[in-house]
Amino acid sequence: RSGIEMPRVPFCTCGGSDAVPAGATTAEYTVSGMTCEHCTKAVTEEVSAIPGVTGVEVDLDSGSLKVVSDAPVDFDRIVEAVAEAGDYTVS
Repeated sequence: RSGIEMPRVPFCTCGGSDAVPAGATTAEYTVSGMTCEHCTKAVTEEVSAIPGVTGVEVDLDSGSLKVVSDAPVDFDRIVEAVAEAGDYTVS
């Protein structure tokens, strides 16, 4: 070992993991209007900035948005974050 300690990430969806930390809340939505990877990145960044959100997974093909958080996140807050990302709608 090199002696360098790497930080541990408590939850990461970038590897496609379906594992959700104990006590976490998962919510799934559909986002309409995304057309490219830039769209998914923008939605991911805005939703990730919501306090308490610990994981975000966006799928361009299906339009699905999966949000993992410490506690339930108000739907209106999700809508606001997605609107900040671009001209998209959430259902």
